[in-house]
Amino acid sequence: MTFVFNASPLIVLAKSGLLETVLALPDKVLVPHAVADEIKNCDDASDPASIWLRKQESRALLHESPQTSDFVAAWGLGAGESAVISLTDSLPQATAVLDDLAARRCATALGLRVTGTLGLLLMAKQSGHIQSVSLALDSIVAAGLFISERHLAKVRRQAGE
Repeated sequence: MTFVFNASPLIVLAKSGLLETVLALPDKVLVPHAVADEIKNCDDASDPASIWLRKQESRALLHESPQTSDFVAAWGLGAGESAVISLTDSLPQATAVLDDLAARRCATALGLRVTGTLGLLLMAKQSGHIQSVSLALDSIVAAGLFISERHLAKVRRQAGE
C-alpha cells in the first residue's frame, strides 16, 4: 500500500505527535515536491512537519508528480492537492491522503482511493497501532484541525468508542 500525502494531514499529524504512528500503516509514503515546498516554506523553523521533511530518511520519500491534467486543473485546487491527485492517479494501488473537500471530490471523480487524517486514525486503531481514536482525535484537534462535534462523534462510533 502506498500513501501520497498532502500538506494538511502531514502537518496536523506531526504537530499531534501521531505522524510516525500513522507512517507505520503503508508500505510506502510519498510526498510530492509541491507539498514538501509548501511545508518547508512555513515561517516556523521548529514546525514538526518541516523538521520531519528535513530528516535524511524523509528525503527519499519526495517524489516528482506528473503534469496536472486539464481535468484536475479545472478544479482550481492548490499546487499540493493537484500534485497529490496527479501522482496518485499515476500509481496503481496508491491512496491519496487529503483533507480538503474539493480535492477529495476531484480524486473521487477520477476513481482514486482517498483517505484523510480521520481515516488514517481509524486504520491505525483497526491495525492496533493506536489504542484510542478518541485520544488521537483530541490530539489532532489540539494541533489545530477543526472537526465538528457531529463528525467527531461519527468517527468515535466508527471506532467503537
